[in-house]
Amino acid sequence: MCRYRLTVQISANSQQVDGGGWVTAITFTKSTIIDAQDRAQAIALRDLLNQPEPARNPTGTPMWDRAYGMSNRECWQWQIAARHSSCLTQILQTAGIDWPDQGTPDIDLPVITINLATY
Repeated sequence: MCRYRLTVQISANSQQVDGGGWVTAITFTKSTIIDAQDRAQAIALRDLLNQPEPARNPTGTPMWDRAYGMSNRECWQWQIAARHSSCLTQILQTAGIDWPDQGTPDIDLPVITINLATY
């Protein structure tokens, strides 16, 4: 069995445009390793994000609006359009991956990229 590297990026554009017409964007990136004995968590994350419909939180609300996925032999990657960055915590906790609430920036309408690669 192998280990996995989970890398997450949360990106968003500012609502402000400067005098030259430029929009400021910001991206937060964080990685963690999922050890071989926790392989079930990586598989649960993969299966959750590959569902034909968005997963729902305990209140019945979809966790994300749209998700686009791609994969090859060594990794899976999803881009998620969400209403708030807190959906990342919901997704990872649903898959059983320990990701603290205070570890996620507070961003409205982010694009979240989740990359799960063999390591």
